Amino acid sequence: MENNWLTENTMQQLYCDMCQKFLADRLVEGTCPNKVCNASARGDQCETCSTLLNPTELIDPKCKVCKNTPRIRDTDHLFLELPLLRDKLVNYINETSVAGLWSQNAIQATNAWLKEGLKPRCITRDLKWGVPVPHEKYKDKVFYVWFDAPIGYVSITASYTPEWEKWWKNPDNVELFQFMGKDNVPFHTIMFPSTLLGTGEKWTMMKTISVTEYLNYEAGKFSKSKGIGVFGNDAKDTNIPPEVWRYYLLMNRPEVSDTLFTWADLQAKLNSELLNNLGNFINRVLSFIAKEAGAGYDSVVPDAPNAGEHTLTKILAEKTSKWVEQYLDAMEKVKLKQGLKSAMGISSDGNAYLQESQFWKLYKEDPAACAIVMKTSVGLVYLLACLLSPFMPSFSDEVLRQLNLSPEENLSLSEEKGEIAKAKSPWDFVPAGHRIGKPAPLFKELKDEDVALHREKYAGSQAERSSKAAADAEANKVANQLKGTKLSDGGTKKGPKKQSGGSKSKTADADITVAKLDIRVGLIRKAEKHPDADSLYVEEIDVGEDTPRTVVSGLVKFIPLEEMQNRKVCVLCNLKPVAMRGIKSHAMVLARARRGRSWPPSCTVTVSSWRATKMCPSQPRLESARSRQ
Repeated sequence: MENNWLTENTMQQLYCDMCQKFLADRLVEGTCPNKVCNASARGDQCETCSTLLNPTELIDPKCKVCKNTPRIRDTDHLFLELPLLRDKLVNYINETSVAGLWSQNAIQATNAWLKEGLKPRCITRDLKWGVPVPHEKYKDKVFYVWFDAPIGYVSITASYTPEWEKWWKNPDNVELFQFMGKDNVPFHTIMFPSTLLGTGEKWTMMKTISVTEYLNYEAGKFSKSKGIGVFGNDAKDTNIPPEVWRYYLLMNRPEVSDTLFTWADLQAKLNSELLNNLGNFINRVLSFIAKEAGAGYDSVVPDAPNAGEHTLTKILAEKTSKWVEQYLDAMEKVKLKQGLKSAMGISSDGNAYLQESQFWKLYKEDPAACAIVMKTSVGLVYLLACLLSPFMPSFSDEVLRQLNLSPEENLSLSEEKGEIAKAKSPWDFVPAGHRIGKPAPLFKELKDEDVALHREKYAGSQAERSSKAAADAEANKVANQLKGTKLSDGGTKKGPKKQSGGSKSKTADADITVAKLDIRVGLIRKAEKHPDADSLYVEEIDVGEDTPRTVVSGLVKFIPLEEMQNRKVCVLCNLKPVAMRGIKSHAMVLARARRGRSWPPSCTVTVSSWRATKMCPSQPRLESARSRQ
């Protein structure tokens, strides 16, 4: 504010009367105002056309929590004056986008903002969660996430080391590279640079930005916010090694256009490229060297003094040198996919080299030539470990262990040490007489039945799986509460007090009687799908109180939405409220399975006087607490 790059203005913001709060951008959904698009969009951005939005610009906006239409209210906020910073910002963009070799999609997204004309950008929000604004007038507000989050890059460094300025205020000696999806580009090429420029201080600003398009999942978009696809915790549960996931996602990196994740493609790349190409080459070389004398080299790398004169080896060395040049060029330009392909090209040529040399015959017929092939091939194994380290570090560490080399001391290709030049003579990478470690398979085949299981398991969205898990956990919680206790008709008889081993259980000692359960007949006034869980309904149920209770229930799979409206149900009312996927449930709809059947359940009640009708288990009749004709 001291530099006058911040101003105070009144703006209009969406307020939900039902939720009684201003709505965060992502808690508003509606139709994109872009006439060319007209797709469903969030309050901050349309994922279809990548237009950045304000919630008030949406057509027919709805609160994502309660689905009601919010109204516009005036509220005071702080704004970053981007128009005043335009000249400084444009100079930075023009110079850095060329020097830093920005990806084309990053340049296009940035120029689109500049072409539309920079506008003052609101950097505060009427929310409780977030970083508080250090200003008395705005003490009840927090910073907008995309103003605050990039500053976190600096603050997290400062929390790690007191020498943080050597990184963030040292532009002459530090280069900043950033990687992100295309929807986050303007925050890092427009807003954050403007924030840094506005301070008037000498900051290390982003030099290179590498932007990806979208990675789609099987039949739909791969979206974490919407819970579609396989995520980190899911990937871990598949037991597919991290290096396989890293290879597949990098080889499938959407650098120019959207790409598609499919289980069949993952299987093909693992089995054909990693197992049969890369893993096969390395295992063939190391296993042959590890064989006992008379069949191999007893784990000792043979000498090959005339390797440069061997015709087949000279051809391989020329190909390898070109692959390394392409690899280095791609990595310098942050074309990661091309760098990975170049490294894998060395592996393919290595397999062809082994096959064409027929080393297994040379071992008996021409031992000197066989030694050349093996010493050259083990050099390629080391080279591959180095080149693939940025992509699959755990793989490279394992290869070096099998080579009996220390990753800390050996995993590098230093131009200063002349190691890059060795690509023209790969037989020089590993010295003669070096004893290798114990070879072992590096990859495992992914079978058809495993692919089928994974595809079926992750066919739904993560939100659906999470909501099902939450619903199951809540059901188990209630079941465990009742477990071990004999329900009575109003007496005090308890169930067993001891569990096996003599440990005392609070659950088993709980004195729960049916008469204490507040079960009422309620009328569902309104029912709709949970905004963040495909398997849950959110109902407003009249149970005879001043206002209906909000109840979340997992009946989507069993009762159509239209049949939930105006339905009479039994409701357990004296349970502690619990949040289910972000919405607090204040009761539980009860359902039962018919005798001899499991699902679908029955939860319909037929009574003439329904409101707050109390279901009293100790009597065969219905007792009405409050009635309404």
